[in-house]
Amino acid sequence: MTAFPKQLLTNPSGFPDLGPAEAIALARMIDVIRKHFELSGYSPIETPLVERTEVLAAKAGGEIAAQIYGLRLLHPAKGATSDEKDLALRFDHTVPLARFVAAHYAELLFPFRRSVIGPVVRGERPQEGRYRQFIQADIDAIGDGSLTTLHDAEMVSVIAGIFNELAIGAFTVRIGNRKVLQGLLRWAGLTNDALVADALKIIDRMEKIGRDSVVAALGENGMAETKARELVEVLLLQRSTSDALAFLGAQKIDELFEEGVRELAEVVAGVRALGVPEERFTVDLSIARGLDYYTGTVYETRLDAHGDLGSIASGGRYEDLASAFTSRKLPGVGISIGVTRLLLRLLKAGLFPAATTTVARVLIASTAENRTEALRAAAALRGAAIACEVYLGSKPLGNQLQYAEKRGFMLTISPKDVSSFTIHTFATGQKIEIAAPDLLQTIQKLLG
Repeated sequence: MTAFPKQLLTNPSGFPDLGPAEAIALARMIDVIRKHFELSGYSPIETPLVERTEVLAAKAGGEIAAQIYGLRLLHPAKGATSDEKDLALRFDHTVPLARFVAAHYAELLFPFRRSVIGPVVRGERPQEGRYRQFIQADIDAIGDGSLTTLHDAEMVSVIAGIFNELAIGAFTVRIGNRKVLQGLLRWAGLTNDALVADALKIIDRMEKIGRDSVVAALGENGMAETKARELVEVLLLQRSTSDALAFLGAQKIDELFEEGVRELAEVVAGVRALGVPEERFTVDLSIARGLDYYTGTVYETRLDAHGDLGSIASGGRYEDLASAFTSRKLPGVGISIGVTRLLLRLLKAGLFPAATTTVARVLIASTAENRTEALRAAAALRGAAIACEVYLGSKPLGNQLQYAEKRGFMLTISPKDVSSFTIHTFATGQKIEIAAPDLLQTIQKLLG
């Protein structure tokens, strides 16, 4: 038999394989995210991985439009008709949400609070920390006609709850407002809406290209160099949250700017009322978010000691979620966490544990002579919700103990006979002899 070509056994570029250690860590991260979504009352929905091409194209502008994967049958039946040419893979969860809300408007109660955790696919260039397929976790609150800024504040609270529990280091949620930033751009001399929109994209790249490049790019976009430098200084000046709000409140640019300042102050007041510590959030005037549909509050979250990891959670406010699909005004606000991207970066940096390759905490060693006792012990432990694995191979006990230690089990149970067991504790090297009736209680105590 001809061997399958080795190069075909590697995963396609940008579509990562996750082994047991990474997949277990991923599941634990998702559990924490889901818990905090639910704690704030965001109910899950499920939408398909596949959407109509027209639906995706309606909301995919610029760079994203070139990253949509189409769907087709490899070997369609002769003469068969199908709609595969009109189908594509979703690139985010926001477009499916817009379609879902427009389609189910009559059945929904508003504000509609939804969560979703699932894969998305984008045809971007694979690189360190960037993948073509990744799990994304989103929440959004959607209003019917209007939506208070307290929903914007709640997003910061959810982010803080998630990253506090994940314990991956000190972090800061950076809060901005597009109306405020647009006002500052007009103050700096850009009055054309198209130039303002282009300038927002330039400012969004500040951390990647640096302030001098931003100044040069703003100059090419129609802003005087002296104004561009002054604007960048204003955006990057470090201020406390209260000082930033005081500074903005003293500026009189135009009505839209002042509306943005009021919104920002309301969001900060809500964040404080929700108990988020001051050191976990800040007003950052340079936060732009490059996507065109953001209209008000915007967020980016950074690990304080690992800014090179980029934003670990981001999002913002949009005034008209489903304008391509319905005439109803459906404003919303949401956040998104690129879970796979984040996890693999954290694992590489040693900031998130992936020490075990098993979901079970106990290995029950067995040989042909004691296999019945081993299986009975497994049934008792599983009945008490203790995950365990029975070694069903034929290797001797010493090899089974090595297997257990390498896999990351906490304990190994070895039946001595019908009436007793030996428990090996890997953390301490302790060996305990225990009578069969005391096995379950002893295991529960050792596992805490």
